[in-house]
Amino acid sequence: MTYSSRHKVESCQPIINDIKKPKKMKARKYLIAGALVLGLSAPVMAQDYVSAIENVSNALKADPTGLGSAKSLVKDYMKQFKKNPEAMVALGNAYLSNKQFAKAVECADLALKKNKNYGEAYILKGDVESLKDDGGQAAGWYQQAMTLDPKNPNGYMRYANVYRKRSPQESERALAELRKNCPDFDVDAEAAHTFYTSGQYEKAMEYFEKTNLQKLSESRIGEYALTALSVGNSAKGLDVSKIAIQRFPSNHGFLRLALINGVGAQKYDDAIRFAEQLMGATDVEKNSGDYTYYGQALLGAQKYNEAIAQFTKSFSMDSESFKNLQLISEAYAGMGDEDKALEFSKQYLSKNPNAKVSEYNKLAGIYLAKVKKDIDKEVNFANAMAVYDDIIEKFPTVKDWALYQKGNQAFLAEMPDAAIANYMPLISALEGMSNLSDDQKTYLKAAYRAVGYAYWGDKNDLDTAKPFFEKLYQMDPNDKLAKQALGIDDAPAATE
Repeated sequence: MTYSSRHKVESCQPIINDIKKPKKMKARKYLIAGALVLGLSAPVMAQDYVSAIENVSNALKADPTGLGSAKSLVKDYMKQFKKNPEAMVALGNAYLSNKQFAKAVECADLALKKNKNYGEAYILKGDVESLKDDGGQAAGWYQQAMTLDPKNPNGYMRYANVYRKRSPQESERALAELRKNCPDFDVDAEAAHTFYTSGQYEKAMEYFEKTNLQKLSESRIGEYALTALSVGNSAKGLDVSKIAIQRFPSNHGFLRLALINGVGAQKYDDAIRFAEQLMGATDVEKNSGDYTYYGQALLGAQKYNEAIAQFTKSFSMDSESFKNLQLISEAYAGMGDEDKALEFSKQYLSKNPNAKVSEYNKLAGIYLAKVKKDIDKEVNFANAMAVYDDIIEKFPTVKDWALYQKGNQAFLAEMPDAAIANYMPLISALEGMSNLSDDQKTYLKAAYRAVGYAYWGDKNDLDTAKPFFEKLYQMDPNDKLAKQALGIDDAPAATE
């Protein structure tokens, strides 16, 4: 029994403390989101205004114009910190978060009056233009930050982010400058974070793989594990999670990541071990997803009864987690109990309006398992065929695949008449088409081969079989069965 190697992060509940997979967002939106964090945290903020800006920010959220309840707080703040460039940029970011662009620029200009080389003020101006969707103007301000404040990594990162799609070479040049001017700054980790946050996981993975796992921060190593999961490299995600567990043992979120990546990598013994640690932790609240992944680890290890117990527990915690019903069905199928497998598969499909083709195919597979055991063979075969008809109705884009499955399953069940009957509609449909896809060519060749064999091998009727083998030979002159049926000799000509 095989299981998907990709398990979407969204399918589990809270995965890791303070580390969540972001929704995809436009790059410009990330720039601003980053600005609100970096703009406030990158400078060494004097403690005398940290609490003050927090109060002002909260007031501006309630009164974005700053003309109502926030007015007095802003006035007092300005009176006290007007000559502090860092404080002015912090206020500018507060205005920026409420899209008060003019006010944000005013704050940046006040900061530059006190220190014309203060890079964070130029970055604030760039972030304003970025949010206004003017990448060119934004890049200009970020370049100013790079030039006048070359030891501040944020200007380089923002500039590289602007150019990462329009000119990857320019983006790389900025990062190279950053490496030279700020050798202690972890460029690769921050570049990976940028791509991760904007949903570009393949690119994020490229940069994460350049980082030193022993030096990554707690949040960045969590992003690395989630990125690996997102791009389908669960084996790497498991390795990263293991190191994260060693470095940050109090963060049980990394146990979750190890469990999920372990299931995805089909390292079921590892996954079970981490699941047991997670379940044994008394200071972490368990959720439905924890039990589902624990069950999947047990299912992969063929511990079917234990897996069913975990899926049942998960479903009892969240009655909308219908996937557990399908997983219970798979566990029963693994045990060879097709009747219980059918019961839960049908429950799942009846409850989930978004069930996938693959899940309907699993239902058909349960009926076919009974056919293979010769249990009510004709009835169960007919039930399987009805599932494929249902797939054709629900998912018309996979009609060719479903018709192929009908013929192929009949052929595998050694039911030649059914194989012919079920393959002929596929042959009729595809023979009349031009520009067949590779998959359609594969289906048609399989149909010719199976029907030809059914007539020749099972019915001893080579005359009826020959037209199918001739068409197969035209499509694939190397097909051995077609050449054998048509009497085509592969032997090389004799030489004198």
